[in-house]
Amino acid sequence: MLDRARYADDGYLLVRNLVDADACTQLRAEAFRFASRDRGLAVDTQLIHRSASLRDFVTRGPQVLLATELLGPNVCFTHQQYIIKHPDAQARTDVPWHQDSGYGRLEPPLDLTVWIALDDCTTDNGCLWVLPRSHRRGLLPHDAVKGLRGVVVDEPGIALPMRAGDAVLFGGWLLHRSLPNATDRARVALYLRYCDPRVTMIGHGANGADVAVLDDGFSWMVAGEAP
Repeated sequence: MLDRARYADDGYLLVRNLVDADACTQLRAEAFRFASRDRGLAVDTQLIHRSASLRDFVTRGPQVLLATELLGPNVCFTHQQYIIKHPDAQARTDVPWHQDSGYGRLEPPLDLTVWIALDDCTTDNGCLWVLPRSHRRGLLPHDAVKGLRGVVVDEPGIALPMRAGDAVLFGGWLLHRSLPNATDRARVALYLRYCDPRVTMIGHGANGADVAVLDDGFSWMVAGEAP
């Protein structure tokens, strides 16, 4: 049972041991099977149509039940990313402060990010940092920050070291970031985004048109029924 009051207040929840070791191993192997690069920061998206094991996890994994606790009985999957921070002192592996809705805006903002550590994530290898209660600020303007979209933030936030299999849950308005991987081993995470099936993807279609989330080819119902 999730602490929904704390989630509403802080804007995020840390969930320990969401995914077992075997699932982490399998999901991590898929990340490297599809990795677009072997140095720096590799971000590989929307692979559920290419990987049966990833598709099964996205649609049936333990995070789906958590999504129903926070979003309600009807839940749609909409976006997936593998994020690999390769050990590479010459390449950039940090990600600036940003909100997920600053990259993909959903209206109304009835969405949930499930960020799953597939390796132990530490302050040395680029664990996630969050700014508690920043979701109360609403959607902020995102501009270029060192070549990526982000928000300039003067506050330090807090680090979230995680063991492989742990997850953090947050909505599209929570500010978060990650620092570089300064170790000699890759750090792998899986990002999944779920939402209420009634939401609209703003500016996602041809010529910047809005698109109903269920009209997007990568969005699937994973719980309950479509409207």
